[in-house]
Amino acid sequence: MAVTIQDVAKAASVSVATVSRVVNNIPLVSEDTKQRVLLAIEELGYEPNEVARSLKIRKTNTIGIILDDITRPQHTTISRGATDACWMSGYNVILANTDAEQVKEDSYLKVLLQKQCDGILIISRRITRSFAEKLETASIPIVLGAISDDEKKFTNVSIDNTKAGYDATKYLYENGHVDVGYIMMKQDQYKVCEDRIDGFKTAVEEFGLNTKEEWCIESAGKRFSEHNAIDGYEAMEQILSSKQLPTAIITANDEIALGAIRCIEARGLKVPLDISVLGFNDYWLSEWIKPQITTVAYPMYDVGAVCASLLIKKIKSGSSELNANDSMVIPHDIVIRQSVRNLNE
Repeated sequence: MAVTIQDVAKAASVSVATVSRVVNNIPLVSEDTKQRVLLAIEELGYEPNEVARSLKIRKTNTIGIILDDITRPQHTTISRGATDACWMSGYNVILANTDAEQVKEDSYLKVLLQKQCDGILIISRRITRSFAEKLETASIPIVLGAISDDEKKFTNVSIDNTKAGYDATKYLYENGHVDVGYIMMKQDQYKVCEDRIDGFKTAVEEFGLNTKEEWCIESAGKRFSEHNAIDGYEAMEQILSSKQLPTAIITANDEIALGAIRCIEARGLKVPLDISVLGFNDYWLSEWIKPQITTVAYPMYDVGAVCASLLIKKIKSGSSELNANDSMVIPHDIVIRQSVRNLNE
């Protein structure tokens, strides 16, 4: 038979209200009485009813994480950083994968609110207007991870993707590359790619670089999660069909870069001797293939950890007000390996 709060009160010779105060950490009990209650709880093996407890104190110590594709290496690592930070702060996590489907987004958001999560972290390729409107009415703290909403209403943690796109292009220019292109995901689907392409265009204009429409591919992928090596291979085939070829391309991630490199090699060309390839995200595979991929390093674990820390800070302050002013930008870097040739040498 399950031990009840009444059993604990009897064993400790206190009232049920006193046991409740100890369990809920309410500072209205003397230290001697508190220790007596805690001893009784331990000896009897009492487990408080967390549902009833959370209803009383209006706090569940649970954070919901909604992400659109758990199989993407970037999202996996961000989620790991977030869950580690939550655990260290005493919060449990409910993880929901939506596949970027609106019906799943709406359903999981409803479930997390019904579960009375203290806050929600969103890790997604893009926040739609309809989903943003639902988040605005959630009345609990919300933080966006690795993404920003178009209207800049929500707190978010990410790298500066526009500057990252600019820096990647500038790096190619500094290595003597004038004819440049890119393989990105579609801008209307991926906010990060929209920002990176903006940075690319700014650098192209600033440094007087050459680019052609046929060198700039926005890939939709076969299905949502397939922006991978196969996708990069097929996109590179389109670029290689051009009469004139670029000397370097930037890719949306390192998996796409891998596919692009294999396609270039299949055509009898070499990377970086004939065409240089610069990736994004610094996935583990970048240093385990030949040539090793030069890439823009995305500190994904740090983004997740900072997201969770910001969200917990909001929870503890009792603020659910939307505020993009406390957003944070995490620094990025370019990891120089073997896939970009210096044409100045």
